Amino acid sequence: MNGIVNARWLVLVVLLVGTACGGSDDADMGDMPGMSSTPAGSGGAGEDSAGMRAHMERMSSMTADSMLATMPEHRQMVANMLAQMNREMSSMNMGADAAWTATVDSIRSDLTSMPNMTADQLAAMMPAHRARVERLMSMHGTMMGRM
Repeated sequence: MNGIVNARWLVLVVLLVGTACGGSDDADMGDMPGMSSTPAGSGGAGEDSAGMRAHMERMSSMTADSMLATMPEHRQMVANMLAQMNREMSSMNMGADAAWTATVDSIRSDLTSMPNMTADQLAAMMPAHRARVERLMSMHGTMMGRM
């Protein structure tokens, strides 16, 4: 129970900091109702990756019902991460390759599907979703490292 409470506080703090640190640019997430692209933190996506990795780790240890209860915050965090990565790539005039585009599309599809899932369906898909999120963070880190 204490881990769930801590995870919820972390999500709340990340969302509040993200809201305070940036404006809204909903164009990036227009295909996902309720998703904005407000930055999750004041730094770049690379700075936020440790927090996202920790969040994904906590999600993996949750019960299916707890995971379902955390979905609105999770979807917002991931949407914020995607938007921040997109902004960083655009500001550096970096183009997306096929692997990047496919991974982003898969993650967006996950985010769109999650609200309609049962707790058991969500728990079953989470390992693959986590792998996609971590793969994207790794690709992003590699691309930023080359700049």
